[in-house]
Amino acid sequence: MATNDLNGQWVTSVSTRYIVGSELNIGLPLGFRFEVDALYRHENYQALGGSMQYPRTSWEFPLLLKKSLPFPVVKPFVEAGYAPRTMRGVDIYPSVSHGLVIGGGVEFGIGRLRLSPAVRYTYWNNAPTLLVFFDGPTISLTQNQADILLGISWKLR
Repeated sequence: MATNDLNGQWVTSVSTRYIVGSELNIGLPLGFRFEVDALYRHENYQALGGSMQYPRTSWEFPLLLKKSLPFPVVKPFVEAGYAPRTMRGVDIYPSVSHGLVIGGGVEFGIGRLRLSPAVRYTYWNNAPTLLVFFDGPTISLTQNQADILLGISWKLR
């Protein structure tokens, strides 16, 4: 994740920021593709000088329409779509949301192996609450998310 996912100053992230998941790409006519991803994140936050830990997990399922440009070796692409998300953790309200996704990158490969580094931006419909302090602030996750991704795939045909 390339963006800071917190709106607040009382909590800091103490986890590695990685995303793992799977993708299914379906070729369509005219250089278009349909992609479905299942992306898992696990993060951990600490509050009040490290005395309290707050783990959080989420699953995102982007549904994307991709357009590739016809270059011979490196194939640039743009993508746009919709992403439902479910979240679990301490005081995550609401736990289900959805977002609009745009992005782009390049695809290249050797034989059937394909690598596709990409940058993706998601705007979520709400900012889930991570923490509510009884006598203090409410800490929310941001609605803006930017990710730097590396897709590794194997072309079947």
